[in-house]
Amino acid sequence: MKTKLLLAVLVLALGSLVSGCKKEYITQELIPNTTIQTSVATNNWTYDSNTKTYFAQINMPEITDGTNQTDGVLVYISGDGTTWEALPDVYNGTTIIYTYKPGVLYLEIQGSDGSTVNPPGNLYVKIVLVASAS
Repeated sequence: MKTKLLLAVLVLALGSLVSGCKKEYITQELIPNTTIQTSVATNNWTYDSNTKTYFAQINMPEITDGTNQTDGVLVYISGDGTTWEALPDVYNGTTIIYTYKPGVLYLEIQGSDGSTVNPPGNLYVKIVLVASAS
């Protein structure tokens, strides 16, 4: 009797091991990001007397209505084109932020205390459009 019971337990255990070794392959389609590099010259900054800030407009046809609604937009700046800082950023008492809508991206600069500061020199700008999987 013990032998039959032991044999039954072994068969069940072996059966569960075999069914538990099922391999499953999941293939995920990768959606590439898009990176755009541009620059903003010193003379491209415009003063807004209402907000007391300087802003620069970058035309971005890559930011479509769909991009604006579902994807991510990341912006980085550099003074030398080598060392990048992510925006928004506060550096030496100066705040730089960005906003965007379809077709255009704005950089805005002001003092971290809300004061007006002079626009920076030439800036390199890297814009990364992160596509959404949905």
